[in-house]
Amino acid sequence: MNSIEVENLSKSYIISHQAKRRARTLRDVLSSQFRRKNDTFESTDNISSKETFWALKDISFSVREGERIAIIGGNGAGKSTLLKILSRITEPTEGKVTIRGNVSSLLEVGTGFHPELTGRENIFLNGAILGMRRSEIAVKFDQIVQFSGVEKFIDTPVKHYSSGMYVRLAFSVSAWLNPDILIVDEVLSVGDQAFQRRCAERMKELTGAGRTVLFVSHSMPAVKAMCEKALFLEKGRAVSFQSVEEAATQYLRSLDAEGSGSWCKPQFVPSDLEVVSHCDIQGKIRCHHAEVRNARNETAGILQIEEPFAITITYEILEKLEHSAVPNIHFYDEFGARFFISLPKEACPNEPGVFFARCEIPRYLFNNGRYNATIAISSYALEFPLHFAYENALRFEVVENSLVDSRRHGWRGALPGISRHRLDWSYKER
Repeated sequence: MNSIEVENLSKSYIISHQAKRRARTLRDVLSSQFRRKNDTFESTDNISSKETFWALKDISFSVREGERIAIIGGNGAGKSTLLKILSRITEPTEGKVTIRGNVSSLLEVGTGFHPELTGRENIFLNGAILGMRRSEIAVKFDQIVQFSGVEKFIDTPVKHYSSGMYVRLAFSVSAWLNPDILIVDEVLSVGDQAFQRRCAERMKELTGAGRTVLFVSHSMPAVKAMCEKALFLEKGRAVSFQSVEEAATQYLRSLDAEGSGSWCKPQFVPSDLEVVSHCDIQGKIRCHHAEVRNARNETAGILQIEEPFAITITYEILEKLEHSAVPNIHFYDEFGARFFISLPKEACPNEPGVFFARCEIPRYLFNNGRYNATIAISSYALEFPLHFAYENALRFEVVENSLVDSRRHGWRGALPGISRHRLDWSYKER
C-alpha cells in the first residue's frame, strides 16, 4: 500500500515588484513634487508589478509503506515547499496529496517545540499532538532521552538549548514516538557524525517496521547511506524518481553541465589555474605533466570498464635527495569519497633527472562512473614530506557497453558501488 500519493501537485506564490521610475524631464520632476505637496495618491514615481512564481509545477509520485525516500536538488528546486505541503503546513495551489497515517516532521531548528517548556514537557506535548496517550509516551520516554543525549538538561527550558541539543531531542521525539511517516530536512547536519549515524540506523529500523521516511539533504553520501530511492527536483519540476544511486549521479552531473566544456580532463600541466596545489618542500622536484592513458596507450578521458588503463606522471628531480621521492595517486569518486591511494612497490629514485612513473590499473577495478585523481610526490621519511600535490589534477569516466560483463547475469540496471573487483568464486555440491 502507498503511504503517500502525489498527483499533479503545484504550488504558486505571488511576488510583488516595485521600481522607482526615473523622471525624464524637468516637467516630470516638478509635477511629481506638486502631487506630493498636495497629498495626491496617484503618484507615478513608483512602478509596481506582480508575478506568479511556481515553486512546484505538476509533481507526481507515490511512496510505499516502509520506503526511505530522498528528495534532492539544488537551492530553489522546491524541496522545502514540497515537505511543507506533505507536512500539512501549507496548502497546494493545484493537484492532490493523499497521506495515510500520522506525520512527524523535523524541518528546521526551532520548530515543533515550545521554547518556554522543558525538554520533558515538550516530549509529552509532541506525543499528544501525534495522538498518543500519556501512558504510551511514558513507555518511550527513557529511550527518547537516552537517544538524544540531553539527560542532564531534560528539565531545562529548551530555549536554553544549543542548536545541536535541540535537533538531537527533536529527532529523538520524532523517531521514537513511531509516526507512520517521518519527514526530515537538512536540519540533521547540525548534529555530529556519531549522532548522524544513529539517525541513519533509526531510520532503517523505522522502515523495517513499515514506517515511511522522507529525507532531504545536499550531502550525497548521506543520501546514499540513508535512502533507497530519490526524487530529483529542478526548478520546481520532477526530473526523475529512481534508485538513489542513479538519481544522485544525475543530480551531480546536472551541476557539472552548468559549466562549460567537457567534464573529462585526461591531461594535466602545473600551469592549470583550476587546480589547487600544495607543497612542503620547495625547489627539489618539479612536475612536468600527467596523463590518463587507455589500453592502446592513447590519452583518453573515456575508458572502457573491460579494459585496463594507466595514470602517468612525468617529473624532474632537480638535485640529489637525502630520501626517496615517492609518486602517489589518490582516487576519488564523483561524490567526493576517496576510493584508494596507490604507491609504487619498488624503491623510488632520489638522483637528479627526469622520470616517468606509470601506474597500471586493471580492468573492472573501477565501476562505471566518473572519478578524479590527485597526483603527488612525497618523501615520507620527513615530517613535512610533500614535494607537490595537485588536487583533482585528472578527471576520467569509466563506461560500460551493454552486457559486456558476463557477471551481470542478465541484470541491466546500474550496479552500486565504486568498485567492480572480480573476485574468485567456486561451487560444489553438498
